Amino acid sequence: MAEEITEITNETPTAEDYAALKAELEAERTKATGLVEQATKELQGKVTTLETEVVTKTQDIEALKGQLAEASTNFEGAKAAYAYAVEDFKKLAAASNPLIPPEVIFGTTVEEVKASLARTNKLVANVQESLAKQAVASVVPAGAPARTGPNVEGMSTIEKINLGLEQAKKKKEQ
Repeated sequence: MAEEITEITNETPTAEDYAALKAELEAERTKATGLVEQATKELQGKVTTLETEVVTKTQDIEALKGQLAEASTNFEGAKAAYAYAVEDFKKLAAASNPLIPPEVIFGTTVEEVKASLARTNKLVANVQESLAKQAVASVVPAGAPARTGPNVEGMSTIEKINLGLEQAKKKKEQ
């Protein structure tokens, strides 16, 4: 077996060889471009679809940001209005309950003010009940008490005689 030896020489190709190589290269390039287009056609469609979705989602996000800003502004306004309403409710509660000092009615929500008012009303009711009990206990009958003589049951005979003499002396002086 004899090996074939190929001799490589550095020759300038002829115009025909050059044209043939150029044509072959162009054919391969066209073929490769076609294969790349064919292979990426489906992916290009997906990319186009995703780019459209990104634009749509970006527009949706911007619209939602605007709505959020508007809702935030509305919320702050409603929060301030609620605070004013709670203060007005406190004033109304103080005006409608003259027995309760306004400074004991407190809270930042209507529920807290109602709870404060209920506790204070209970306290006022307890104080009124206590005062009523005290008033009943210290009732003084109208008019002067009946005149009765001193209790002579526990006195000795000498004490009784002395008491009688004193009463007789007082009657004489009158």
